Amino acid sequence: MRTATLLLLAMLPAPLAAQHFSIAPEIGFYVPTEKLTKLTTGSEDFSQLEAGPTFGGRLGILFGKHLGVEASGAYVPSTYKLSSNNTITKQDAKLFLGTGQLVVFLLPRTSFVNVYLNGGVGVISHGGVAFTDAAKKTDWSGVVGAGAGIRLGPIGVTAGAELFNYKAKSTESTETGEALTQRDIRLKLGFGVPFGH
Repeated sequence: MRTATLLLLAMLPAPLAAQHFSIAPEIGFYVPTEKLTKLTTGSEDFSQLEAGPTFGGRLGILFGKHLGVEASGAYVPSTYKLSSNNTITKQDAKLFLGTGQLVVFLLPRTSFVNVYLNGGVGVISHGGVAFTDAAKKTDWSGVVGAGAGIRLGPIGVTAGAELFNYKAKSTESTETGEALTQRDIRLKLGFGVPFGH
């Protein structure tokens, strides 16, 4: 068994050497561009999920100088603003964002400055007292984005923006029921720590 393991490792030096792992805490800002009225109180008056900070991180696996995959997660503490009869009230609304994406570096990731494009799938989970039991708690989303980074010695600093495009639904809606198209933006700043070469 030991001999077989050594032989397997000996056959894979190039792929293993080409892999580069990184982990990065991230902070940012989440900006909803649409209203979620039908997923909350059902009020016909003005109501909107407000923008809020994001706290999370990402894990990346990079192959060579131009390609990688990454998974990320972020928590968004926010509020839901309701306006009725000239009275504005706010309720807690919490979101969780998760993504799995392919990353393409237009400039080599080993350069002092790099530029990248990313795209994949995301999940948005709603919570907090603003969302009723009729609200579907989790929605799947397409995600596209772009960003840039610089290398400061062993630390990589990146900044980027992502667009979440998805259909938000109520659990009470039928197959022909109306779904709310959401296009939300996440701005992010990360500090990456690489492992490997």
